[in-house]
Amino acid sequence: MGEAKRRAATPKSDRPDLETGFNDAERAHLAEVRRGAYRHATAQLGSARRAASASAQADAIAAIHAEAARVLDTATGEFFRTTREGPAIEARIACKKGCNFCCHVNVEATIIEVIGVAAVAVKDPALRDSVLATAPRLAGLDALARVKARVPCPLLRDGACSIYADRPRSCRALTSYDAKRCEEELNDPEAAREQRRVFTWPRILAAAATDGIQSACVDMSLQDATVELTQGVATVLRDPGVIARWLAGESPFPAYAKT
Repeated sequence: MGEAKRRAATPKSDRPDLETGFNDAERAHLAEVRRGAYRHATAQLGSARRAASASAQADAIAAIHAEAARVLDTATGEFFRTTREGPAIEARIACKKGCNFCCHVNVEATIIEVIGVAAVAVKDPALRDSVLATAPRLAGLDALARVKARVPCPLLRDGACSIYADRPRSCRALTSYDAKRCEEELNDPEAAREQRRVFTWPRILAAAATDGIQSACVDMSLQDATVELTQGVATVLRDPGVIARWLAGESPFPAYAKT
């Protein structure tokens, strides 16, 4: 299916419809992404519950995030290589290192993702301090207030993502055809504009992976809420024991507020 048709077929809602508007091969691929994410998450969460140490728990959970990221990157790369319109779409994408206008927004992430990111941040004292210093500045800010505050992501370093290989799926799946438009939205977020055009297939893939992972959490009676990235990572960095409590069935993470 052409990207324009796919974009038109995607409902304007918080969660994309993963079935409508795709051909049989694409529907099958999305279903396999969900199933694969579910199977891997279930196995790794079981390993995390049996782990003898907090670091082993974090490593098992971080592996879920890493595998979902690999699947998303691989599928996106295959689209660019194997579809007729792939090379032209890839050439249009304006995102590049140092372009960080989108790194001033609240990022909705799964608990598994924030544990994976925290496992990276804890190894870098400067990064850890940056997250812990920034989290209080963002507490209570809704999406618009966050942009207006112009507080950059604490994981940026020299204008670039310092955890690029481990970034969350919502960051991974966000692409833009117009960097100037991204800059305008940061500088004047309330101005009336036409909807920004982006490459949607990675978002659909990311949503499929998230569905599988969240379903695994539900079936294992784990808190399955999404959280704001900086606040979630800070929660883990402040108290690594929060991971064990989450695996035990508690709900220790502040849920993402959709406002």
